[in-house]
Amino acid sequence: MKIAFVGGGSVLWTPTLTVDIALTDTLADANLVLHDIDADALELLTQTSKRIVAQVGGSLQITATLDRSEALRDADFVILCVGIGGLAAMRYDLQIPERYGVYQSVGDTVGPGGLARGLRHIPFAVRVAREMETLCPTAWLLNLTNPMTTICRAVTRTTTIRTLGLCHEATGMRRHLASMFDTAVETVALDVTGINHLPVIPSFRVGGHDGTAMLRDWLAGNGPFAFMDQHDPDPHRDVFRDRLAVKLALFKQLGVLFGAGDRHVAEFFPGFLSGASERGRRYGVGLTTIEQREELARQRRARVERFVGGEPRELRQSEEQLAPVIVALTVGPTGQFIVNVPNRGQIDNLPRGAVVECVADVDALGVRPLAAGALPHAAYAVIAPHVARQELIVEAALTGCRGPALIALATDPLVPDPATAEPMLDELLAANAAFITDH
Repeated sequence: MKIAFVGGGSVLWTPTLTVDIALTDTLADANLVLHDIDADALELLTQTSKRIVAQVGGSLQITATLDRSEALRDADFVILCVGIGGLAAMRYDLQIPERYGVYQSVGDTVGPGGLARGLRHIPFAVRVAREMETLCPTAWLLNLTNPMTTICRAVTRTTTIRTLGLCHEATGMRRHLASMFDTAVETVALDVTGINHLPVIPSFRVGGHDGTAMLRDWLAGNGPFAFMDQHDPDPHRDVFRDRLAVKLALFKQLGVLFGAGDRHVAEFFPGFLSGASERGRRYGVGLTTIEQREELARQRRARVERFVGGEPRELRQSEEQLAPVIVALTVGPTGQFIVNVPNRGQIDNLPRGAVVECVADVDALGVRPLAAGALPHAAYAVIAPHVARQELIVEAALTGCRGPALIALATDPLVPDPATAEPMLDELLAANAAFITDH
């Protein structure tokens, strides 16, 4: 088996996924081909990956190349995990909108940041998928890159490549629920529907009991702000901590439980990051700065360098779905996973073809989404307009037309004044000119 990793120089993702693959018996003899355009990062992560394999006593083959065609040729699976323009480009995604009164806690999925990032990443992802049509037409594209929904939508709309978006947000929510009810994670079973970074959990079970009823009882006794005093001693990490107040407040008000971290959920609504909410602080949500991200990147790289230099590290499988999904698609048995795939009717009241997040049976025969029915009206009122904007962003990225991008920005709930949309878009396009592919 050949697994091509586009973006294999990532100090965040490459060690995690290499450990997962190396510790998976079915994938033990695979060839993991790391590809990146950064030769220095690629060399460091190649050394890291080889040391991981050596430490676990595995037989996973690690190779590396700066040539994407070489990486893709005859691959069985392609992992897409890239950051076009890196943090330097993302700085504009955050700073330009702030000058227009738009504040973002993440800035990679919706809002001006999600738009700009989509315009950078969609053309590249489609180019990779078209190369796959020639070099490995039967391979699966496993996308970890944000904005996940618009990337997957563009690829499935324009190419024949089988594509799965894999996200860990709902997995994290499962862990939070287990902690709230003082039970093992394995006892919590979630139903999932909606879109990436705004998944809806219409029902869940805790040890066979109705989790929704349990959550209502818990809220009656604790309130939505019960975790506001939880902090990480490292301020650069504390901003990423999920204090659940956004989700719990929405559940109390709308009767809908959303299953992503509060930093993501807050960006889909108009009020959580406003001045009245102290730019998110009232709900325990911080605005993640580029400086915080840069510091975390330095910490991660230093940790990787120490590991390569011989520092011991415990290696264990993560909660990421990627390795188990590859196993399921290769030899089975059938497993259930949370995936991002085109809507073929599994969510009855969202447009067909739109990429949605849902539970699916996965095995060697493919991916079969489970029917989730219609979104409840309260969830639909929030999600459906975002799906429409995602279509506009995909259209803008694929055609180079400015009009759809302007409509998406002017109607986004994070933009308080539609009159600012045009000059804001002009600045974002100018800042990203070097990264947006000619059409």
